[in-house]
Amino acid sequence: MAILSERTWERHANPWSGWTRALSMPALAVGLYFHSFWILGATIIWLIVNPMLFPKPISVDNWMSKGVLGEQLYYKDGKKLKKDLPTLLNILNVPTFAAFLYFSWQQEILIMIFAGLLAMTLKFWFIDRMVRITDSTG
Repeated sequence: MAILSERTWERHANPWSGWTRALSMPALAVGLYFHSFWILGATIIWLIVNPMLFPKPISVDNWMSKGVLGEQLYYKDGKKLKKDLPTLLNILNVPTFAAFLYFSWQQEILIMIFAGLLAMTLKFWFIDRMVRITDSTG
């Protein structure tokens, strides 16, 4: 997360940035399922440029903005393995997301949907933990 500048973090705190990134998962599934390198490429480019596209939000008094701000605080010293719930959620999400990618490519739709829903649940749970960090700092 050190890749993101302070200005990029501010823009990424726009709830449109967070929600449109989250909604990119179905596009990724479609690209993988149909083996469409155009959709995959466009989705990956979107995920890379998304944090820079939206303006700084007028208000950060919403769940997604607080999640992004909490993530910034959580990783301010760099990504480190911590003995806490957010780290556990991220660790669990690695094989879950890998399964989503694999089963999407293999066109195993039921397992793909299950893995995708589980990966999104873990991600939203992580974001919720980041909201708590933001709320606890005032």
